[in-house]
Amino acid sequence: MPRIQPLRFLASLKTTIFLLLVLAVLLFLNVALPQESTLGKEAFDALIRQAGPVYRFVLGDLGLGHMATSPVFLAALGLFFLNLGVVIAGRIGPTIRRVRLKPRAESGLRAWTGMEESLSGELPAVWSADHAVETLKGFGYQVRKVGEKTVWAVRHRTAPLGFLAFHFSFFLICAGGALLYYSRFVGDVILVEGQQFQGEYQQVVREPPLFPPPDLRFALQKVVPLYEDGFPLQLGAVFRFMTGGGAIDRESWINRPAAVGSAKLLVHRAGLAPVFWLQDGDGFTLDRVSVVAATLGKAPTLAPIGDGAISIEIEPLEPDARFPELADLPDTGVSLRIVSEGMELFRGVLRPGEAASWSGGRLVLEELRYWVAFQVIAERGGGLLIAGFVLGITGLIWRLLWYRREVALSWDASEFRLTGRGEYFSQRFHEELGSIRDYLAAGPEKGEEVS
Repeated sequence: MPRIQPLRFLASLKTTIFLLLVLAVLLFLNVALPQESTLGKEAFDALIRQAGPVYRFVLGDLGLGHMATSPVFLAALGLFFLNLGVVIAGRIGPTIRRVRLKPRAESGLRAWTGMEESLSGELPAVWSADHAVETLKGFGYQVRKVGEKTVWAVRHRTAPLGFLAFHFSFFLICAGGALLYYSRFVGDVILVEGQQFQGEYQQVVREPPLFPPPDLRFALQKVVPLYEDGFPLQLGAVFRFMTGGGAIDRESWINRPAAVGSAKLLVHRAGLAPVFWLQDGDGFTLDRVSVVAATLGKAPTLAPIGDGAISIEIEPLEPDARFPELADLPDTGVSLRIVSEGMELFRGVLRPGEAASWSGGRLVLEELRYWVAFQVIAERGGGLLIAGFVLGITGLIWRLLWYRREVALSWDASEFRLTGRGEYFSQRFHEELGSIRDYLAAGPEKGEEVS
């Protein structure tokens, strides 16, 4: 039984295909099996306790219920990168040797030109080795004299480097994808104009397996809805980020996020946020709140104020009502109901500056602001992905468009013989070889016109 060489086995195409299939199956199981990052720790632990022994072994012991840190997934990913690294390392030496134009033996080149598929022609009346060299240079070849009557030439000798570039691009793409997977964070936030972000998320959509959530300090300066003929067409917001060098303002739009570091803020909806004052009978302010009110087609928004004994029910806008523009906010009415211990204190419409009064107190609608809902997205690895794709395309173009061509030319007293090989596009290369033969057969005068 033949002995298996570890490096050769690791670098084989079969090993690469096998590892790719294993990773594909594991990524499919990442979607098909319940994940702790999706269910939450408590719900996932409860599922494990109720599961059968096989299910518990798969999700818990093998770690396929938290795929990102599963030893099976990490081992497969590590072996894939090792396989890719061994393949690239094994190709470096042969590729560099081909690029360096290692001298060929004259006997081998003359034997090559003597093969049946070689092109031949009668030696012109005026012939010299310099004429042959200059003709090949005119076609873009780098030429080496090998003996008195033999020439060897290569065009696009660096083309094999495109192979390394293309394969190294896989390494960058896979590294970027892995970093993206392990660092991606997505959280939903709602802020009112003037409010600072305190690190509280309405919902964490995705927790990164190996990286902490982004450490951000910012405030919502203003919301910028854009209208045309009274209809909102675009939504933007201005955020002020607090950095070591001071404050920096960034704009975020529905299709253009605000970026700071590895984090991006992407707005997706907005609404009205009434600001209320609760005052006692003597006019002293007891509490001040801004309420993120459901704006369109929703149930009433409930907001406690004061010690919680009083609650405000804010009705959404009518289904056919226009979303108010900034200039309309001072005149926009808010339909609301004020309740205390089951007793209705007020029902009606308030506009900014107006108040609802009852025995022992009143509620003032100070102003209307906008609130905006947005996602905080933080991830790393995007630059590696872009670099990988660019390098891969460059490698393909380098390898295929400027493909390597090699030519051998020898002659004797009566004729010359020309042969060669091109890595790709054999028909095009054969036509080029025919053109070289024609120029060689024409003698120095026509050969000089090539360059």
